[in-house]
Amino acid sequence: MNPASALTAAFVLLAAVPAFGQDWDPVKSATGWASFDRDGSCVFLDPAARALRVWSRDTGTTEMLAVSRLDAPPEKWVLDPAGNAWIVTSTTLQRLEKTGKAGTSYSLPAEVADLAWDARSFVLCYRTKEPYLERRDLKGGAVMWTYGIKPSKGGLAAQVRHRVAIREDGKVLLTSGESLRLDLLDIEKGTRTGTEDFTVKGKPLPLLALADGDRGGLAWWMNNNVALMAVPAYQLPPGEGKGLMLARLDLTTHDLLFLPTGADEKAVLVGILDNSAVLRGPAGGLTFVPIP
Repeated sequence: MNPASALTAAFVLLAAVPAFGQDWDPVKSATGWASFDRDGSCVFLDPAARALRVWSRDTGTTEMLAVSRLDAPPEKWVLDPAGNAWIVTSTTLQRLEKTGKAGTSYSLPAEVADLAWDARSFVLCYRTKEPYLERRDLKGGAVMWTYGIKPSKGGLAAQVRHRVAIREDGKVLLTSGESLRLDLLDIEKGTRTGTEDFTVKGKPLPLLALADGDRGGLAWWMNNNVALMAVPAYQLPPGEGKGLMLARLDLTTHDLLFLPTGADEKAVLVGILDNSAVLRGPAGGLTFVPIP
C-alpha cells in the first residue's frame, strides 16, 4: 500500500482549513513541489488554505491536512498509511499528525534535493556535491541506511545535482551530476548493485551542461521498464530541441530518446500518470504530455 493512496477519512480538519473546496484545481493552480503516487494520486500544497490536499484527476480533492501549526511552509512531504505526514523544511524533517499537530522532528545534514518513497520508507536525496542518500522509516522517521559520504560544510552544492526514484521491484534509481546513466541501489541494504547505461541512436550518451542549473526530475513509469528525466534543452548539445525535453530511458533496450514537450524549460516533472508525463509550469498549473 502506498503512502499517499492509503490515506483514511480520519483527518481532523482545523478551523483554518475550509471544506475541500472544489473550486481549487491543481491543473490550473498547482505550484511548488509535488510527486505523483503509483495509484495516480498526488499531494499538493494549497498555500491559501494552509493545507496539503490529496488529489486525483478522477475524484478531485479527497483529503486535506492542515499545516497551519508548522513554523515554516512545507517544502517536500510524504504521507504515511495512517494519514500523518513527514514534512521537509530547509534542514528539518518533522512529523505532522493527521490532527495538524506538529510532532517529532529531526535535524538533517543538508537541504533535501529530492524525495522518493515506497510503502514502508522514504529516501531523502541531499543537495550535495557528491551523492548522499538516507532511507528513513515511514513510521518513526529513523534512519535505516545511508549511501555516500555524509556532507561536511564544504560538501554542499548550490544546485540540485542528484535525483532519485523507486521502481516497483524496490530498486532505488539514482542519477547524478552531468551523467544520464542510472545507478541502482538495493533498497533494503543501501548498497549499489549496478549501473544502467544507454545509447542515443547507437552513440554514447552526452554529458549534461548543468552550468548553474539544477538537474531535472526523475520519474519511473510503472510496468513499462522505462524512466523519464526532465532535461532543459540548454543542457543538451545544440540541435536536440528547445524548451523542456524528456529523456526516455528504456531499461529493456538501453536506448535513450529525447522527447519534446512543448513546455517552457523551467517546467518541472511532477511524475507519470497513466501514459502521460505530468509537468508543472513555471507560473503554476499542470500539463499532461503523452509518452510514446
